[in-house]
Amino acid sequence: MAFKMNRAGFHHGNGTGSFRKIEEAAAYKKVNRLANQSDTAAARLAEKKARLEAKLANSTNEKQKARLQNRISNVSNKASEKTQQAENLRSGKKRRAGIEKSRSRNLGAGKLDTDKTFNESGRKVKVDRTLTNNKGDIIRGTSKTKTGEGINTTVDKTITKSDGTEVVKKIGGERVNEPVTEPTKELSFGEAFKQARSSGKKEFTWKGKKYHTGTKDEADAKSKAEQEAAAKAKAEAEAAAKAKAEAEANANASNNNPLVNTNTVTPDVVQTSGGGINTRTNMPTSYGYGKF
Repeated sequence: MAFKMNRAGFHHGNGTGSFRKIEEAAAYKKVNRLANQSDTAAARLAEKKARLEAKLANSTNEKQKARLQNRISNVSNKASEKTQQAENLRSGKKRRAGIEKSRSRNLGAGKLDTDKTFNESGRKVKVDRTLTNNKGDIIRGTSKTKTGEGINTTVDKTITKSDGTEVVKKIGGERVNEPVTEPTKELSFGEAFKQARSSGKKEFTWKGKKYHTGTKDEADAKSKAEQEAAAKAKAEAEAAAKAKAEAEANANASNNNPLVNTNTVTPDVVQTSGGGINTRTNMPTSYGYGKF
């Protein structure tokens, strides 16, 4: 006697051999395997972080230190993400649920920092990127907010320029059209020169190069005055040197002349027609002749 068994096949029921139990066991096995992989990756990253920190402690090069610090930060963030992924998988959540992902990349002349935030469904909801130079000054920044579902399109987008001004590119999923401005007319060299000279500036920039505001006549007059001052200073120096040389020559000639007797002896008594006079007392002597 043939009859049809309704809902009593192999694939129905809750027994150990049912498809439902097999699927649940397979899913649990997969989740456990993925969680273990995340734990293993976190352990490897922790070891890598320890090696980099030891290398940093022995480094004396400043550029190498900066690169190592950047790598240590990235490895530490990755290890934290892997640990949280393992916890999410074991608790039945999406692997990237509630994760905040941070990365930093050296670009030689600067650094690019990227931060991503995921919602409980494991979808990106916010992305921030900041490009800075080696001094830490912001060159450009971008901030995006996403829907976090479906195609995950960008809802809001703002750009930060190097001067600190923010430009809104998107609001509520709609693009913001920037006002069209008339292009600025570039000044000719003569116009730029006149403008700078009338403003009292000594220098001005034209097409990326610097120029002074002096004229050729002013430069010639300045050069002539400098030449005259240099010639006058030279003549005065030569005259002073000549006078000094003549004075030294005259002094040497006087010291070497044997006819000049500076040791003149005055006699004690001078004989006059009226008798002798003592030159010391200016009194007449009793002798007719003075003593020499």
